[in-house]
Amino acid sequence: GLLELQAAGAIRVPAPLAVGSCDEVAFLALEWVDLRESTPAADERLGEQLAMLHRVRADRYGWDRDNTLGSTPQPNGWLADWVRFLRERRLGHQLELALHNGHGGRLQERGRRLLEAIDVFFATYRPAPSLLHGDLWGGNRAADAAGQPVIFDPAVYYGDREADIAMTRLFGSFGPRFYSA
Repeated sequence: GLLELQAAGAIRVPAPLAVGSCDEVAFLALEWVDLRESTPAADERLGEQLAMLHRVRADRYGWDRDNTLGSTPQPNGWLADWVRFLRERRLGHQLELALHNGHGGRLQERGRRLLEAIDVFFATYRPAPSLLHGDLWGGNRAADAAGQPVIFDPAVYYGDREADIAMTRLFGSFGPRFYSA
């Protein structure tokens, strides 16, 4: 995911230096970046750069490998239709995980109704398959020593750019300058 974001050339990510495994342990060595708390100016620049990232497009939704959102598996198999991708690979998948973890009843009934009605939300909106960070909440962004934005810990896929914006609201927000940019 970091390599995919790096290749886009829109936003700084720590460069992967080495990846591998030894016995049962996997490792990832990254470029050292002296991270600082993001500032309103860095957030504004991040908003501009995120718009550039979202201009990197694919001809369908998904990615060539599955990944995780935190520790939760995230299926990314390619689909030509965003509504189907959202229904099957995101919302439906989360509902299945919830059911297997004992969350049935009302949650499942409401989830089923949402999945059945989701086409309505996209009746006049057809998002382009844009390159997404995929897990862009406040804990996965910072600024470097020069005050430039840095993003990390992605769950990359190609989807509706609004999904990245929605993630920025998950645990707080990035501030008005980010959203304006």
